[in-house]
Amino acid sequence: MKQVKSVVWPLLVVLLAACTQKDEIPKGTISEEKMGQIMTDIHLIEARVSRLSIASIDSTTLVSERLKRDVFKKHKIDTAAYNQSYRFYSMHPEYLERIYEKVVKNLEKRVKKDDVKGL
Repeated sequence: MKQVKSVVWPLLVVLLAACTQKDEIPKGTISEEKMGQIMTDIHLIEARVSRLSIASIDSTTLVSERLKRDVFKKHKIDTAAYNQSYRFYSMHPEYLERIYEKVVKNLEKRVKKDDVKGL
């Protein structure tokens, strides 16, 4: 039993430290503010494409990817930067939660202005 405790306690300490340690945002990661704007546009695209009722999943994917490239061009980023940033934020829920709060606020503003082309 003592051997189990000597293995479990260090492991538990390491796991707790890993959970509480704050990771630095990697260089090249898109800011939370800009990520919120980009994700707002992407969610509008997804809503727009889903309403097109395209029967083929391949066609839906092609249309979505084309429109997403336009969003990336609008925000002057590339797909790699977006994917790397999204991967980081998705692994850090506290950041992603703040980003989605921005997305919701952006969508609410657009609804009030009647500027929801994607919906």
